[in-house]
Amino acid sequence: MTTQVTTRSAARRGGGPVAARAARAGVLLLAVAACTAVPPDSTTVPAAAPSGVQQIAAGGEPANAICTVRSSFAPSSTPPRAILDRAPGQGLVAGVDPSDATMSHWNAVTQQFEGFNIDLLLAVVRAIWPGEEPRKRLTFKVVPPGQGAFEMLAPDHPDRVDVIATSLTASCERAKQVVFSNDYLDSGQTALVRRVDGRPDGPPEYAGIEQLGGRRVCAAARTTSLAAIASYRTADGAHPVPVQAAHAIDCLVMLRQGQVDAVSTDENILIGFTRMAPDTVLVTESPRDNAPFCRYHDGRRPCTWFTDEPHAFAFARDNPDSVELARFVNHVLESTRASGAWSAAHQQWLADHPDRGQPTPGPPVTSWPPG
Repeated sequence: MTTQVTTRSAARRGGGPVAARAARAGVLLLAVAACTAVPPDSTTVPAAAPSGVQQIAAGGEPANAICTVRSSFAPSSTPPRAILDRAPGQGLVAGVDPSDATMSHWNAVTQQFEGFNIDLLLAVVRAIWPGEEPRKRLTFKVVPPGQGAFEMLAPDHPDRVDVIATSLTASCERAKQVVFSNDYLDSGQTALVRRVDGRPDGPPEYAGIEQLGGRRVCAAARTTSLAAIASYRTADGAHPVPVQAAHAIDCLVMLRQGQVDAVSTDENILIGFTRMAPDTVLVTESPRDNAPFCRYHDGRRPCTWFTDEPHAFAFARDNPDSVELARFVNHVLESTRASGAWSAAHQQWLADHPDRGQPTPGPPVTSWPPG
């Protein structure tokens, strides 16, 4: 079977690297949709794993030791002059993940990026250049997952971006490297597994993270998700076997090929994976002692989170223009609360995500990183 992905629109918005990476993500998404999950005991010739996959050592700081950030600089309604003065046809440059189905995926049919984060970025652009077509003022560039994207905020990077808009957890450790906006989505890490026998209505092969001790659990490189898997210890003292991939979507491919037993990352990402692969399902059993991680869970179903994951946009540190942009983005986030734009985007992309609604920002900070 030959798969072709057209990326002319991506090339206009972000150049060759965006086109190539969006095409790769498109191929992976189509591959996920086309393949049939391989049972663990299948005698089929094993498929090749995606490049960059490796098993890593278990251990490290437990998830409850990861400090999170829920405060940023006070909002400002003044658009940053350095961006406002950009010539027509130029505008805000955002780093995104084209394979994140709920947040920022590349739609090969419409030839554009779509998702919850994209809708929030479009709100920012509309506020900077009211009356203009927002997509003509928004350039997307594909970035690596987690803190791997931070280097693209550097002023001398050839593919420099103004803002990282992936499913990025705002942690205290990361706040030493970048400035965060206010928290715009609360989530938590859980796990995705195959359904028994691949049946669309089948139960999960593993009920919860506690059953994944000694099992291969995949997460993207340089993410808090990978660190949380490496440090997790089940009630009987077993660790999951952490498997590192270049991108979370690679983990989904390997799950369906029987090369790993679970994918673990934030629930908002995994929900998108279940839509792409109906023979996969989120685990249903709560981890032990996970109440501290469920403060922002709405309780519609059992909370399976074993980390706390406030999501925020990231900007360059020690750059006055970036701080101005962070303040302006915080202003726009607050305006989406009043206008209902956040709720509308959430209903479209994350209606089945069990958060408690738009987060209320913590007290504003006056220096960075927060104390």
